[in-house]
Amino acid sequence: MPRTVLDVSGVDIGFVESHPLIEDVTLHISPGEIVGVIGRSGMGKTTLMRTIAGLTPSLSGNILFDGMPLSSANRGSIGLIPQKLGLVRHQSVGYNVLMGALPRASFVQTLFSIPSREMRDATREAIHAVGLHDKSLESVNKLSGGQQRRVAIARSMVQSPKMLLADECLGELDADTAREIIDLLRGLAEVQRSAILIVDHNPVRARTFCDRLLELRGKKLLPMSDDEISDQLSLPQLGGE
Repeated sequence: MPRTVLDVSGVDIGFVESHPLIEDVTLHISPGEIVGVIGRSGMGKTTLMRTIAGLTPSLSGNILFDGMPLSSANRGSIGLIPQKLGLVRHQSVGYNVLMGALPRASFVQTLFSIPSREMRDATREAIHAVGLHDKSLESVNKLSGGQQRRVAIARSMVQSPKMLLADECLGELDADTAREIIDLLRGLAEVQRSAILIVDHNPVRARTFCDRLLELRGKKLLPMSDDEISDQLSLPQLGGE
């Protein structure tokens, strides 16, 4: 059986035990795999991502990360790109990307904000990889939406997560920018072997780059078969909204 990074078994997700948003979630993701989650707004996709990230407690069941309880996961092993990206907008691109390396820094480096040479080199390489080497010193709030998403992905690249959770990181992007972001995510999966779980409101687009798709139907997270995908989608057309 292939090694898995994430194992979710019988998990109820939400805030009130008697009224979960999503029931009995079972999900297994392997290194380098990209899994997409689709579903209507307000069904609990963001809460699902936050629960897997360890930010919101599950109501029941078990979540294992790399074979260990989620609470025992190494700091920095799970990367999260939230819908609002979580960038420090008044700070530079370099500062924001460097933040991704902090989980691997020593206590003294974190306390006094003294990045190691390795951290600085990794930051420069990640910024170059996302095509923002000429924006290193520029404030994030001066960047376009697509550029800000590149910053968030560069931050994750520096973090070298075993698993990346991306919540609508392709939203409101034009077709060309969406392709660029998708290529960066593929690079994380192929080169760093990061497992990626991504929420995308566009099932046509998600079909083009995800290894498999899951759909929230009612309170259930269910795999989509090829026939179900074909029934719902026309020929894949990669693009933004």
